[in-house]
Amino acid sequence: MSMESLIPLIPGIITAIGVLVAATYYVYNIKISRKIMETTLETRQAQLFMQVLQRFNEPDFFDKYTSFLSWKWKDYDDYISKYGPKADSESWYSEGSVAAFFNGIGLLLYMNLLDIKIIHGLLFVHVKMFWDKIKPITYEMRTRLDLPQVDQWVEYLYDELNKYDSRTTQRR
Repeated sequence: MSMESLIPLIPGIITAIGVLVAATYYVYNIKISRKIMETTLETRQAQLFMQVLQRFNEPDFFDKYTSFLSWKWKDYDDYISKYGPKADSESWYSEGSVAAFFNGIGLLLYMNLLDIKIIHGLLFVHVKMFWDKIKPITYEMRTRLDLPQVDQWVEYLYDELNKYDSRTTQRR
């Protein structure tokens, strides 16, 4: 092939090189954008969780939580007679506030708006202590009131944290 026969091919080669460079640049930009989005999401999750944790650490809320952990009862009927809405509305609403807090975290986890690693690292023990204590009451309440959704997100949160804890404990 002579040099003169190659001259008509030069614009096509230059165009092909240009398209290749543009495609490479585009793929690179997509990777960078994806990394920025992931970092932004992680930052937003951390910010959201810090707001949640701030609520947990407020003296009024933490008092409700620790007070609940000190309550004693034999069974569902005893619980209702001591801490139910007619017996002690303040205690009833305190427990409801704590349950609502953990239900909210469970729902946010379910919706993938919070990272389980963060929740596990800072709240696992508290979720475990709360659920271990309230579980028999919740199950009985679900049955008696025919409300299977009572504390469903607390239970979900507890189950997911236990699964995560089992996986991470096995790796240690």
